[in-house]
Amino acid sequence: MVGYSEYLLENIDDVDLEEVERVVENIRRASHTATNIIDELLLLAGVRKQQVQSSRLDMAGILRQVEQRMDYMLREYGGEIAGPETWPAALGYAPWIEEAWTNYISNGLKYGGSPPRLQLGADLQDGKIRFWVRDNGPGIDEEAQAKLFAEFSRLDNVRAEGHGLGLSIVRRIIERLGGSVGVESERGSGSLFFFTLPAA
Repeated sequence: MVGYSEYLLENIDDVDLEEVERVVENIRRASHTATNIIDELLLLAGVRKQQVQSSRLDMAGILRQVEQRMDYMLREYGGEIAGPETWPAALGYAPWIEEAWTNYISNGLKYGGSPPRLQLGADLQDGKIRFWVRDNGPGIDEEAQAKLFAEFSRLDNVRAEGHGLGLSIVRRIIERLGGSVGVESERGSGSLFFFTLPAA
């Protein structure tokens, strides 16, 4: 961001509007990336130390917040999100669950199809509620799936915008709340990322 802004300041009289727009867009992207990295690090520190009390979740309300946060990405990628009108009642800590959904949905937008189409849902599994995001992307092979939730793991160094913390933070969050995470995917048929929570 510093480099781009210095370039504009030093060459402001010589660059046309199209070039200014390109540079400002790069600054915008870099600022979102930096903000996401800082937020992830702060969240990771909080998950390790913070003591939280689980309570009944308003999942519809949480997802409204997530979609508001994701508005810029939905517009950038031309993405669509669909989900049920009502959600089963689960126990958790709302701020952490908002971050889990945000991570799954942002990954679905970045790595999904062109354009990305995300389906959200929930079902009962082994006495817990499984919440999930299904994308229309290229899918992930088994070897890569095994590494997804490890810290500092990234599938695609060219397209990824974070530093590999996101999915490992989701795993820490959900495990702290008594649940588990996972992925179901095959090459060529999209991916389904899920987390489970105790039923309310």
